[in-house]
Amino acid sequence: MDPTPRDDPDFAPAFAKDPADEELLRTLNAALAPVEEGAYLELDEIYPTLHVVGVPRSGTTLLYQAIAAGLELGYVSNLVAAFWRAPVLGMRLARKLGLDRFTSSFDSTYGRTKGVGEPHEFGYFWNHHLRYPALSALPDGHEETIDWTRLRTVLVNMAHWSGGPIAFKPMLLTWHLERLAAEMPRTCYVWIRRDLRANALSLLEMRTALFGTHEQWASLRPQGPDWLADEPPWRQVAAQAVELDRTLERGLGRLSDRVLRVGYEDLCADPGAVLDGVHDLLGAHGFAPARRPLPVERFEPRRTSPLDADLEALVDEALEHFSTTPAAAT
Repeated sequence: MDPTPRDDPDFAPAFAKDPADEELLRTLNAALAPVEEGAYLELDEIYPTLHVVGVPRSGTTLLYQAIAAGLELGYVSNLVAAFWRAPVLGMRLARKLGLDRFTSSFDSTYGRTKGVGEPHEFGYFWNHHLRYPALSALPDGHEETIDWTRLRTVLVNMAHWSGGPIAFKPMLLTWHLERLAAEMPRTCYVWIRRDLRANALSLLEMRTALFGTHEQWASLRPQGPDWLADEPPWRQVAAQAVELDRTLERGLGRLSDRVLRVGYEDLCADPGAVLDGVHDLLGAHGFAPARRPLPVERFEPRRTSPLDADLEALVDEALEHFSTTPAAAT
């Protein structure tokens, strides 16, 4: 399968990607992809796969870091993510270099982590396999264009080489939760939720950090690239948070036995209890990974920097509106 071209926005200098580095990785992956695919095994789904999901700015990265550090399971590190078309080779290289286990800093900047062993969201991989050129929802029927058999083969082989369950943080899977669960019956989800006001305000803050302006859309965009294009930023982020939360509720509502629901504040207060829940969920679906001690007993919740009081009031008004009125109807 040819790689799906990815349309990234123009980031502020602090977050911009180096074009030469990107070209190097594309060349490396194109060379390794045939080797990877030729080595895939025809395997049964023995180990469960775990997917960390949530509205953007809910604490998904922190939860993924805690899971990778506190449970004996596979995950995608910053090193492995560089091999997005040859992930098994990346995992084997990480193991050979002794970089498949780590102690996390539990730090990140808008979902980005530092250090070769820290977890990575694996965006290029999910973009490639789910056939998304960007982070905007695609029309009805797109799901049928995805090669689910091939994606299953890759995920099962990754779990096989990890020797147990494997965890991911796939943003684009938000629109395909039930389908993956149907294709891979051992699929599990841990859904982290935060107060939607905090989500919306943090999304505004992220826009300014990544692009230098509130006007540029950041992260997942429901209902297509033109959705709410004429609305002001405070209404966009409010609708974004509400609609994505609804999408997750619809997608996971019929998968209750596969889902662990976690509150952001609860994760911060007692990460060990959350890991116990993840352990039990995976155990109920085929394999309970051993626990590893975390170096911290709790996390300090992150607070969004105070915005202009009038702007926060506009966000509050928009959240109240969209909580009762679907954004598509406005």
